Amino acid sequence: MAGMTKAVSAICIKSAAVAGASANTNMAITGITTDDVLISVIEIATSTGIPTDRTSTTSITSAGNIQCTVDTSSDKLIVLYHDTSA
Repeated sequence: MAGMTKAVSAICIKSAAVAGASANTNMAITGITTDDVLISVIEIATSTGIPTDRTSTTSITSAGNIQCTVDTSSDKLIVLYHDTSA
């Protein structure tokens, strides 16, 4: 039914900090599922501390894993996501 919305009584936002990886390589996040929704993925350059928004290039590829289409292997990622099961 197009245009219908679902009422949500609570939203569970979770966060994770993970080491970056080569492009299109799994990065493990315990508990994340393909039903969850990425809110924000920020790459923090370890050499400069400069943040870069990687939300549009990152996806949940399988239960427990995300992938980014950009090489983040020398950096860290901060991930915020909506846990839809909570």
